[in-house]
Amino acid sequence: MPKWDIDPAGVGVVTSRVGDVLDALDKIVKTYGEELEGAAKTSGTVAPGGASAGGEGGPMGLVASALTEFIAGTAQELQFIGARAGKSINGAINATAAYRMGDLEMAAHTQQQAAAIIDADLDMPGGLTRGHL
Repeated sequence: MPKWDIDPAGVGVVTSRVGDVLDALDKIVKTYGEELEGAAKTSGTVAPGGASAGGEGGPMGLVASALTEFIAGTAQELQFIGARAGKSINGAINATAAYRMGDLEMAAHTQQQAAAIIDADLDMPGGLTRGHL
């Protein structure tokens, strides 16, 4: 059995800070998506008269098309980062709760489950594997 030296209050502080960072990340990702969509809509086309892209049913230029494809291709990865971080926080909280109850075996099991979540609960986008995000 591994030796444990966990400071539950410290875990609480760290998970709270990580939660704050995830909230900020969520806002950043939302703004990022909105800004890319705005860039796609205003990028224009290579058309006579310089028609703007993304107008209601209007033509879409190469830049707008590339940005739209990029948004679609990265959205799932960005969602994965937040989901994985959230699962990690919950795993740390659950393992600490088990530790506080004196059940080291349960804490070790919970910690192992949190580490394995990437394989069990979340399908990585595009068939990516660990170390490729």
